[in-house]
This record gives sequence, C-alpha cells and structure tokens, in this order.
Amino acid sequence: MNKLGVTTTALALLGSTSFALAQNSLETTLDLMVRGMIDDGSQVTYDDRITGNDGSVEYRNVTIVSPNGSSTLTTAWLKGVPSAADPSVVTFTVADTIKIESTKEGGEFTMEFLTSGMEFTTNAVLREAMSNDDITVEFKADSFRVEGGDPASAFMRDLNADFGSINFSMVAAEADKRVEGSLDISKFDVTYDITVDGQSQKAEQTSEGASAEFAFDVPKDENDAMGYLDGSKSARIKMASGASTFDVSVDSPEAAFGMAGTSGASTALVEMIDGTFTYDVQGDSLQMTITPGAGMPFPPVDLGIGEIGMKFVVPVNSADAPDEATVRLLLADLTVGEGLWSMIDPGKTIPRDPAQIDIDLEAMVQIDAMVAAAGGDPTQAGKIFSLDVNQFLLAIGGASAQMDGALTFNNDGPIPMPLGGVNVDLNGINGLANKLVALGLVDQMQVGMVLGIMMAFGKPGDNPDQFISEITFTENGILANGQPIQ
Repeated sequence: MNKLGVTTTALALLGSTSFALAQNSLETTLDLMVRGMIDDGSQVTYDDRITGNDGSVEYRNVTIVSPNGSSTLTTAWLKGVPSAADPSVVTFTVADTIKIESTKEGGEFTMEFLTSGMEFTTNAVLREAMSNDDITVEFKADSFRVEGGDPASAFMRDLNADFGSINFSMVAAEADKRVEGSLDISKFDVTYDITVDGQSQKAEQTSEGASAEFAFDVPKDENDAMGYLDGSKSARIKMASGASTFDVSVDSPEAAFGMAGTSGASTALVEMIDGTFTYDVQGDSLQMTITPGAGMPFPPVDLGIGEIGMKFVVPVNSADAPDEATVRLLLADLTVGEGLWSMIDPGKTIPRDPAQIDIDLEAMVQIDAMVAAAGGDPTQAGKIFSLDVNQFLLAIGGASAQMDGALTFNNDGPIPMPLGGVNVDLNGINGLANKLVALGLVDQMQVGMVLGIMMAFGKPGDNPDQFISEITFTENGILANGQPIQ
C-alpha cells in the first residue's frame, strides 16, 4: 500500500491563495497550486515530477520553504492518484518521513512526522467551481508519530508524540451549509520539554485513545449566527478519552510546581440544538500530587476525586412556552492528603472523611436569549416558573448540609415570588464550627451568629448535633417549622 499523502504538504498546497478550482486534471491543478505558492513567496522545489497513465502525479524529493524563510518542509515523495470510479476524488500518499525545520530566532526546532499506511482522500482538489456537491475528506494512518527537539535548543528540547492509528472523516454539505465529521485515535502518548516566554514545561502523558464527533451549521455572517439562539441552526461536539497517566512540571520566574497522577475515562458533550444549550462532562476518578518548587512554602499536596459530573441544560429559545432547565454537579469522594491537612489541623481534630458535593436542580423557565443578544433589557429575557431541588448536598470535615424540596413562582410582580417548601437537614455543623474556632481559622463571634440563626430557624433532629427545618414560602410570608420568620 502507498504511504499517506497530503498531510502538511498537501494541506499547504490546498491553502494557497492562488489555487484555482475547476481544473479537469490533477496534473494541471497541482501545477497551478505550486505556482500559487511560489507567487505567495514560498520556495517550492522537487527533483522530478512523474505523471502516470492513470492520471496520477508524483513529486520526488520535495522541499518547501516558507515565504519568510524561517521554516522548511522536506519529504522524499508525494503522490496523488485520482479514483478510477470517480476521477474527482483524489488519494494522496507521502513518504514515511516528513521533516520540518524552523530557524526562527527563539523558536528553533526540528521535528519529523513518522507514519505508515497514511492516506488523505478528498474531492476538494478537483471539485468544479461553483459546485454544490458535498466536500468529502478522509484521513487515516496505521501509525502516526511525531519526533523532534534538540537538547541544546532554547525552545524545544524534546518532543515525542505517538497517536497510534488515526481515522478522520468529514463531510461539508455545500447546499445545506453544514459540516459533520469524526476523529478516532488509538492512543495519545506525549512527552515534551519546551520553553515559551521564559516558562519551561516538561510533561509525560499516556492516554488510552480518544475520539470526537462533530456537526454544525455554518452561518453566512454575524446576523445568521443568531440562528443558534433561535433554534434554526445547531452545533454539536462530543468527545471521549480513555484512562490517562500524567507527569507535568512547570518552572517560571513567577512559580514552579509539578503535577503527577492518573485519571479515569471521561466524556464531554457541548451542543446547541433547537435553541437549547447543553454542557455535559462526566469523568471517572482523578488522583494527583501537586509538588511545589524549591522555595515555595507549601508541602506536596495529594488530591483525589472519586467521580466528576457536571451538566447544564439551558433552553435559551423558550420565549413562547416554558421549558426545562437542568443543573447537576457531582464531585464525589474529594480527598486532600495529610500534607495540607497538617498545616491547618496538625492534631487531627477534624475528621478526614471524603468531601461530597451533589447538586441536582430542575427548573421550568422561559428564556428569550434574542432579547439580550439584541441589547434589550436582560431582566426581561427570562422567567422562572418552578424549581425542583432534587438534591443539594455539601459534606466536609464530618459535617453536612442537605436540602430538597419544590417551589413554584408567581411572576406577576417585579420579582418572582416563590411558593412551596424546602427541607433542610444540618448534621455536625456545631461540632465542626467549634473545632474551626479552636484552630483559630474562624472568628467566635461570627460562628455564634451563624449557630444562633441555625437554632432559631431549626429544631433538633434525632441524631446528636442535627438540626432540621421545613422552610415554607406562602403568599403571606415565610415559615420555618410552621413559625413565621420575622
């Protein structure tokens, strides 16, 4: 099989400002593209150009020098072959090694792209001018690595990246003005040692592959982009990553530190569909150690999170009728190592129980983002009609605050007035507050005020150091355990 084609060289050719579409042969088109690059100031040389009976074109020993002469790309050969089934579709292949050298002052580096089984297939090169046919792009490689750096370089001393196999595809629908595609890489192993603007960074990371899917409408201009808000346009990107290990160090005049650890698999979704914005991130465990650099007055800090979840759903185009909004936040089993705990509580008076944050809210809202986007009164852009507190939990240091309930809202007045009730359950707050006072971390008077309010509006629960309260919102005022709050 021929080795993959276009990559950086072909992409540079495709990007030439003098590139003319609507050519009926690959030979003529590539000649024009090379001519355009030369007209733009680049130097393009090759030892030989071979044309085949199948319409293929191959360049031998290709060298491309940027217009300012600061970077050079070289490769042994580059070949394009039109498809026998559809001559408008061209597959480019390239030699195993593509070398890039930069001589820019302060940014000198050398890197090589080392590949096998790499192919770049597209109908964009020979596409007729003014055509409404979809543009297709496919890129694949059995292996794809990048190696570079020079130990004596002030910019890039080391760079090694191994992406394993790569599969990328994209379709740009000219008639619909929409782009869709996907990317899969089998692994993401990266090591680098660089200095940028006086900050040195070293890193090693390994990941068990990654993937992405994307689809979005292409707006014609700024006004057309408002279609994302009114629901006439949509955009979506979904990403996933496997488990990872990492080790990073940063050294700069302002700060120096290192981070090392592991993370589980994760997913991320960002979309705007039918006028509803969704942001959804989910991840498995994260364990890491942060090590301050020399001279920093902190010990190493161990941090851990058992599970991470964050989801926001906002119906920004719900002006005609209320729609559901969602807020969910989960940080489960947060832990901090004894190195940091010992700085504030060396006697271990505060329990080291993992902290928990678990928030789950649902609301019926009416939002007209077009009002705010048009410069209107933002207070008129949204209304809330109901709020369900499915879960609201904060727990740390042996204490917890939990709340649930449901509210509706009357929007007849200048501000929404709630009706309904929430249940509040506080455990261990008094004990934790007294320990914080004893450690000198909070003021006794401030703690006394907070505890006084808690006892005034709460009642003892079944457990020691537990206060519970039923807060009720009525048309005549607010009640705490049936008693009016003055």
